[in-house]
Amino acid sequence: MTSDLSLLPSLKTLFATVTAGITGTLVYHYMKTNFFAEKDEEKVKESLHVEIPWDTVAHLIGRNGTSIKQIEEETCTTISFVDPGGACRLAVIRGSKDGVQLARIQLLKCVEEHAQLETTEIFVSEKTIDRLTAQESKKLREIAALSKTRIYIDSIQEKRTSLLVRGTYHQIENVRECLKEMVAEEIPTSIETSNNLPIKRSPKAVRTQPQERNEAMEYETLEPTSSDGFCEVMVSFVVSPSKFFVQKAGASSKELDCLIDDLTDFYSVKENRQQYATSKYEVGSLVAVLAPDDTCWYRGRVVSIELEEESDDDDDGILSVNLVDFGDTVTVKQPHIAILRPEFLSMNFQAIECSMAYIEPIGGGEWTEKAIEAFETLTYCASWKILMARVESNSTVNSSRIYFLKLVDTNTERDIDIATELIRLEFGSSTA
Repeated sequence: MTSDLSLLPSLKTLFATVTAGITGTLVYHYMKTNFFAEKDEEKVKESLHVEIPWDTVAHLIGRNGTSIKQIEEETCTTISFVDPGGACRLAVIRGSKDGVQLARIQLLKCVEEHAQLETTEIFVSEKTIDRLTAQESKKLREIAALSKTRIYIDSIQEKRTSLLVRGTYHQIENVRECLKEMVAEEIPTSIETSNNLPIKRSPKAVRTQPQERNEAMEYETLEPTSSDGFCEVMVSFVVSPSKFFVQKAGASSKELDCLIDDLTDFYSVKENRQQYATSKYEVGSLVAVLAPDDTCWYRGRVVSIELEEESDDDDDGILSVNLVDFGDTVTVKQPHIAILRPEFLSMNFQAIECSMAYIEPIGGGEWTEKAIEAFETLTYCASWKILMARVESNSTVNSSRIYFLKLVDTNTERDIDIATELIRLEFGSSTA
C-alpha cells in the first residue's frame, strides 16, 4: 500500500506535464489562427505576370535600370524578368494588391509608348555639334535625360551636321526646344529643324500700353463629334478624379502647339520682354509666363501676388499664374512674366475643367494619393494620348463651366472604362 501511494507525486507530475502540453498547443493554435494571422495578412504579397515583347524590355528597363526602378519605387513593388521562351519575356511583379495593379498599368503604358517610338533626324550647325560633344560638356546627356530620348550623332558623313533622336513625337519636340534654347544663347535663328525650315524669327517689338484684361475670356467647349456622343480629349492636368483638365484632340491641339512656338519665339527675345514688362500686375491679368524648369512660354492668368519678405522692390514679387491652356498653376518671379500681346488671344483657352461622372471616393471621403496616382496613370496625364470622352452633364461654378465625363481608354486591346477601373481597384464607388 505504501509503495502505491509513493507513485502519486510522479503521476501528478506526468498529468501536469501532459495538461500543460495540451493547453500550450491549444493556445499556440489559437494565437496562430487569430493574432498571428492578422499580422501575416499585413505582409501578404501578391505576384502577377505580365507579358512584355522582347524588343520592349530594354526600353522599359531604361538606362542603368532607371525606368524600372522608378516604377518599383512609385508602386512599392519588385519587378524581375524571366524568359519562358517565345516572343515575350515575363515581368514578375511582387507587392501589395494595389501596388501590383499600379505597376501593371505602368508596365503596359511603357509597352504602348514603345510602339509609338520613332527616329527623327534633326539638322544642326557644326558649332552646335562641337558644343554638344565637347569633353567637358554634359549638354547632350542633359537634353537626352530631360526629354527621355536617345540621341545619337550621325558620324557617317565627314561633316557632322545632324542628330538622330529616338522617342515619341512629343519627346522629340522637347529635344527641338532644348536645341533652340541652346542655340539662342549663341546666334539666334541659326538652327534648322528636320524639315530644313529655319526657326521663325520673333515679330518686331511694338511698344504699347499695358491693357486691362479682366474681362472673361472664352474657354474651349466640349461637343460630341460622333453619333454615340463621344469626342476625343487628352488629359493635361489632374488634381483628383473630381477635378482635372482636358484639351480637345485634333486641329486645335496642333494650333496650340504653333501658338506656343510663336509665344516662345517672341518672348525669348530680351528686347520683346522688356517692351511688354510692367511692375503693376493685378490678379486676373493675362500674361505670358516662362514656366519653371521649362524652355517654353505659355499663356496664363495671374491668380495671386505677394512680395518677398523684407523687400519693397516690385520686381521681387512672386506671382501664382494659372496656365489657361493646361490647367495647372505655377509660381514664378516677376521677371519671368510679361503682358500678353493681343495677337496671342485669338485662340480660346484650351484647359477644360472636368470631373468624373458616376463615381466618388471610396467611403465618400477624399481621394487618396494612390487613387489620384492611379487616375493619372489610367488617363495618361500629360502624355498626350487620346481618350474618348462623353459629357454626361455640366454645371457652372463661379462663372466657370465644369463638365462631368465618362472616360474610356481605347488605346489597348480592350476598351477600359476609367470609372469602372477605379472601382475595380477599390479606389472609388459608384453613384449611378
